[in-house]
Amino acid sequence: MKDIVRESFSLDQRQIDQFQRQGFLLLKEIFSKDFIKYIHTKIDSDIQTPSDKYQAGFNRIKFDLFNGDPSISLLMKSQAFRSVMKTLTDRTMIYTQGLGFELKKNENKGFPWHIGTQSFGYQQASDFGCTIWTPLVPIDSPGQRGGMAYVPKDAVSGDFMYTHVDPAIFGSLRTRIDSGEKIPLEEYIHLRDGPLNDPAMSKILDCFAVEDSFEIGDALIFDKHVIHRSVMLDEGPTEMRSAFAMRFICADSRYDQKRANDLEIPREYFDYAGPTSFHLEVCDKNGELIADSVFFRSDRETRTLA
Repeated sequence: MKDIVRESFSLDQRQIDQFQRQGFLLLKEIFSKDFIKYIHTKIDSDIQTPSDKYQAGFNRIKFDLFNGDPSISLLMKSQAFRSVMKTLTDRTMIYTQGLGFELKKNENKGFPWHIGTQSFGYQQASDFGCTIWTPLVPIDSPGQRGGMAYVPKDAVSGDFMYTHVDPAIFGSLRTRIDSGEKIPLEEYIHLRDGPLNDPAMSKILDCFAVEDSFEIGDALIFDKHVIHRSVMLDEGPTEMRSAFAMRFICADSRYDQKRANDLEIPREYFDYAGPTSFHLEVCDKNGELIADSVFFRSDRETRTLA
């Protein structure tokens, strides 16, 4: 595949300032149609039925997609793409995971308001991380919808979820489990989703939420403090909405073993497979520089957007 990032794509200072201030930016026509077509075909054959109740808001979903894929490698090697990432984040970034999501029309709600607890739950809470989310079909926000809603972090930042709320939730769960208390799965899900989806909080987030339309080749970049949710695909011509997400962390991120182990509570206690074990496989020592992980040994240079 020759061209992945379109030659016409560029960033101006207004966009850079918006990303720094709000934590997200709509990247219009960044990817070529051939790249999107390839990703769409690959995802359609690889994503699967949700493995547990917590992922049940999707028709199909899959973590850890495209490992070693040549097209993703070409994207990471693209000087144009590296320039975009460097310009917006002002950091050296490392590509960590690819994910696929699929919503079925009039059926799937996706995720409610949330932050990237799973995808960024192994790095220190203060370390930078971001996502590039790319819908693989057009998104008509005022019409059929089916995209995402996201809240500018200068209105409400999700930082408090990483630093205080999530650690308190997992800490309370550990204490209760160790004391022999039986915790229903529904209560666990409510504890995970409840703080951002309480009626009062939801009303605040809905007030500030942004919901854009997307054409093929458009993408959204947002940092890990941006609170976001899925938007149901309503009645209309599109039967399924699939999307591809790429996760990135800053190169100086360090492993947080306790936070990574906390993500194992549902697997250990409720005995379900979980969407990924990447958080356990990437490192094994607290404070370890994630960039040095043996997990990246075969393609560290490609993954590192210096």
